Amino acid sequence: MKKIFSILALMLAVMTASARVGYDLTVGKSEHGTITFKVGGNENATAAAEGAEVTVSIAPDGGYVVTEVSNEVYTSWGQANAPRRADIGITNNVEMTKVDDNTYTFTMPRANVEVSADYKISLGAKADETATQKDFDNVKLDMEPVGTSQVIDGLTYIPVAVTAVEVPTQARKTEISVNVETPVYRGNNVFVVQQIKADAFKTTAASNVVVTKVVMPATEEAIPVEAGAMKPNGTPIQVETPLYLLDDYALMLSLKDNFEARKVSALVFVTNRFWTFSSSVDVQVPEGVTVYRVFTDNDAIRILPLDEANEAKVIKANNGVLLSCDNGKGGQAYEVVANPGRQQSGSVPATTDANDYAGNVMAPVIKDTHYDAGSILILKDNEFHTIAANASKVPACKAVLSWAKTEK
Repeated sequence: MKKIFSILALMLAVMTASARVGYDLTVGKSEHGTITFKVGGNENATAAAEGAEVTVSIAPDGGYVVTEVSNEVYTSWGQANAPRRADIGITNNVEMTKVDDNTYTFTMPRANVEVSADYKISLGAKADETATQKDFDNVKLDMEPVGTSQVIDGLTYIPVAVTAVEVPTQARKTEISVNVETPVYRGNNVFVVQQIKADAFKTTAASNVVVTKVVMPATEEAIPVEAGAMKPNGTPIQVETPLYLLDDYALMLSLKDNFEARKVSALVFVTNRFWTFSSSVDVQVPEGVTVYRVFTDNDAIRILPLDEANEAKVIKANNGVLLSCDNGKGGQAYEVVANPGRQQSGSVPATTDANDYAGNVMAPVIKDTHYDAGSILILKDNEFHTIAANASKVPACKAVLSWAKTEK
């Protein structure tokens, strides 16, 4: 009785296979995108006859690009054209023709086909062509997840590391600077850069493009940079940071060569003639800027330029100073370059007042600091004002005038 049932089941399977037209089209692995099939006029086909042309369309999720497309051909007993075991499972995977990064075609075999796709994170990055300062199109930063994602208010926050830069092929050698952006929003995904990998900015000879500067984003803390990342071709490149992170990046051990080559800097946009400054790393005085120590004389505020011969070229770390534009007005950007020598790579930035300038009553603000009203003055619109009660924090890299230090 069991034998008769088995024979009837086999006959039914073969009849079903003969009645149906074509073989199955299925999707395998496709974690960060969707895969659809087109057969003839059917844009969402799930089956195709042997010999039919199948178009595979892949739609990556926001922030992802396709890295690899593969297929697996398989058969089942009910779809064998003849009830012989030798006809099952002997078909090789089909050869697919790449139309573009997200489109492939193949000819349907006498079997089912399952298509899978792998993806990587690839986000847009701002880039400038240093020779002309015009936008450089189609630059992308490849990234990989480096931590656990979390969903907040319907958005998926994904911690990522920059692993490579993709640039279009150029006919001539081009030097570019790349701006790292974080976070980057793509649909419901928020990509947050938390690391720069060692080979992140290496480019190939085929691309004919060289990255000569990387602009780091305005993050709460400095982003860890692996050794070699800022020497993509063996030579230290320029690393531009937010001013308040200049010391963190300058003293980062992996950027030791960049620091010693004076390749770690910050761009400061000045709106007034006078502004205050401090940093926990020595910096070169920008061209067109005069540095002053501030002291008091009979309760009047006096300023005195630093000694031209010995002090005016470098602002010593952990000292508050007053700066002025030599042109008598603001409205322009100045490059502040970390100066190697007294600070060692790998050391932790100090926050205490070094008191290197005799009689100076300017106190450094190395980290954002809240001051009580009374003995502290802040500079605003070229004048010192007593700090208000419950005032907000004074931002890092500024300096305040401390009456408690008033001496002649």
